[in-house]
Amino acid sequence: MKAAIITFTSCFGCSFEFLNLRNDLMNFFEKINFIDFKLLKERNIEGNYDVAFIEGGISRKKEIGELKKIRNRAKIVVALGSCACNGCVMTVKNYRASAEKDVYGKNLYGSLEVRGIDNYIKVDYYLRGCPFSKHEMLSLAKNLLIGRDWKEKDYDVCVECRKQGNDCFLEKGVFCLGPIARAGCKAICPTNEYPCVGCRGLAEDKNLEKFLKVAIKLIPKKEMKKKFEMYNLYEEIKESEAWKKLK
Repeated sequence: MKAAIITFTSCFGCSFEFLNLRNDLMNFFEKINFIDFKLLKERNIEGNYDVAFIEGGISRKKEIGELKKIRNRAKIVVALGSCACNGCVMTVKNYRASAEKDVYGKNLYGSLEVRGIDNYIKVDYYLRGCPFSKHEMLSLAKNLLIGRDWKEKDYDVCVECRKQGNDCFLEKGVFCLGPIARAGCKAICPTNEYPCVGCRGLAEDKNLEKFLKVAIKLIPKKEMKKKFEMYNLYEEIKESEAWKKLK
């Protein structure tokens, strides 16, 4: 199986996370031939891929064309990490009118509002998180190797939080996105005593209306909006009736 890890606008965190696979990384290279992995290989081949793992969001016009070329050459495309899945923390620039000018002055680079890669191409699988979760990567890889479909978690982080036996942040009066955030991370943040920030996007089975009624008692709507903006969650909720009705 020929594969590639290709990076667009990002911190390269998900590429580095491959190094944390340690012994499993060697198994990866035994089973999957990474012909293009610039972080680890000196010689890379830009060709046709069975699987293209794409890291990073799309933030410049020129990247759209490059992304579409990769899609045409890859049988399967995997959005690798939150940047590729939903734009991640880079989307904070979307809410500032003159972000590019403020940073680069007159040297403009064709900056766009940051979006996940599925705004421009078809994505077959999503490895969410900032960075992605090791156990999900290994599970996806095993399924790809045997030609079996893979399904990510569609429920919320609270399910995994309860499995870990964690105390509830909301019950302690601390704002936490666990009830509406997509699971799959094994509730790593709450388990380490930090409230969920929703880096994996919103869960399919979320009850946004009920969550907002609880959350508004903890922080004002303006502050809540900023927290939703951090991982581009605001784009998913701003047109909902629950958000519009929230005072």
